[in-house]
Amino acid sequence: MKSYIYQKNKLLTAIMAVVTFLHTAAQAMVALMISRIIDTINESISTGSTAQIPHIAILCVIFALFVGGVVFASMYIQGLWIKKIMLQLKNSLFHGMLHQPMSTHQNRNSAENLTLLTQSVGTFEENYLKNSIKIFESALSIVIAVVLLFTINPLVAVISIVAMCIPTLLPQLFGQKMARCQEEVVKRTTDYTGKVKDALTGYEVLKTYHAEPHNEIICRDQANAMESSKLKMTATNAMVYSVANISSVMVQLFLMLLAGMFAVRGLISLGSILAVVNLTSMVVSPAFEISGQITQLKSTQPIVNQMLTLLNTPDAPAPRTEVKHNLVLDNVTFSYLDTPVLTHTSTQFAQGKKYAIVGKSGSGKSTLLKLLAGYYNNFDGNILVDGQVGVQCDCAVIHQNVFLFDDTIRNNITLHGDYSDIQVQAAVHAAGLDEVVGNLPEGLETSVAENGARFSGGERQRIAIARALLHKKSLLLVDEATSSLDAENAAKIEDSILSLRGITCIAVTHKTDPQSLARYDHVLRMENGKLYPEPKIS
Repeated sequence: MKSYIYQKNKLLTAIMAVVTFLHTAAQAMVALMISRIIDTINESISTGSTAQIPHIAILCVIFALFVGGVVFASMYIQGLWIKKIMLQLKNSLFHGMLHQPMSTHQNRNSAENLTLLTQSVGTFEENYLKNSIKIFESALSIVIAVVLLFTINPLVAVISIVAMCIPTLLPQLFGQKMARCQEEVVKRTTDYTGKVKDALTGYEVLKTYHAEPHNEIICRDQANAMESSKLKMTATNAMVYSVANISSVMVQLFLMLLAGMFAVRGLISLGSILAVVNLTSMVVSPAFEISGQITQLKSTQPIVNQMLTLLNTPDAPAPRTEVKHNLVLDNVTFSYLDTPVLTHTSTQFAQGKKYAIVGKSGSGKSTLLKLLAGYYNNFDGNILVDGQVGVQCDCAVIHQNVFLFDDTIRNNITLHGDYSDIQVQAAVHAAGLDEVVGNLPEGLETSVAENGARFSGGERQRIAIARALLHKKSLLLVDEATSSLDAENAAKIEDSILSLRGITCIAVTHKTDPQSLARYDHVLRMENGKLYPEPKIS
């Protein structure tokens, strides 16, 4: 993760480091300014002359302006650094989610991805990025303060270095516990997000069967478990800081007593005492803080591991190609979740022909289409496109379960592709959407709402069909495309699909009547994990 962050932002990281150094150095110089002021006043009292005080006052104003400017620059550049990294991270994570293999996507709960992109990324920002800056500031503070202490009294500096090790080492005892607590928070948050998502997605089911009270109890229990895990994390944090704080206060008080003894013996001046007090606090306090910051940073390891999985997603999918001659399944075997679906299946689909695949529910018809679409690559045997192995079909798919984005009808059809109004209208007409679109005041610019909530199942199906027809791929895969339509509209859509010239169409259908199947060039039956040709129906 370090290489991912810093290699992409070398220049900005370097600028931030320089400005942060100036900021920390300015804070340390405050102790020397106080020492200078006290010693000047003490000298003025002894001599009765105030000639040096105006000069000190002017110097203080200049120094204050410098500190203010450095503080602003430091905070702004740190904010800019975090913003740039968070944008890169979120975009890369989302990119990884969209480009991971279908099998990986289906094995991950969508709530995991939502939690990762929201709460987990926020935790990473707070506990990793911001703590990285704080650790750097704390380390700079310690180094600069120790150097300045050596200029005042080397013995005090050495004792400060030894003393700061105590609050630094104690919280490390809690590192593993913090990591376990953070892992539990991520898990509980994912569980809660998943239950809430299910409830909102299945709202109609809950309403129909009056199951809201029971679901509320489930979500309430999950929320309680999530908040309890957060409280446990907070309690562990509090223990870390409590232990470190006790040791930190004791060390600072000891160093103040030591400085007082040196002053009594005339080894350091009155102003130097105040400087030592301030500088030792810049050693001990950051040492106490840095231990907790490192512990918190380490606690993000479970989140970092999740992120790295997505960030390392290969960005080179198999090349896609149009089917120009044929598509061949050669001895293909495939299992889904350890359940055999296809068993040594071989068949050939010729370019431009129309195929119907029939079979019992659960026989693997839809899975076959997903294999042809390139959703899975963990199969045995070969799928050859025009005799080539290792390439994917560039195809269009009409899915049985239609999904529409919360966008306009036009954008759901074009998927933001560059298509003319004539092309879009032709697809709308072929899908039988003319009347639906014509009755809407905003026409194709009408928002479909979340997952097409403002349209019926049949209307959503037609939007999905228009989407597939518009993209005009040489291979069209159809999974029960007309299942939500009435007989008349289903026949019209089927006519549109079967009349497409030069396009290979492979359609899974529940229709088994001879009249419907006779319209296809070939009919295949899926049975016992194999495809069997059906006799030609005339």
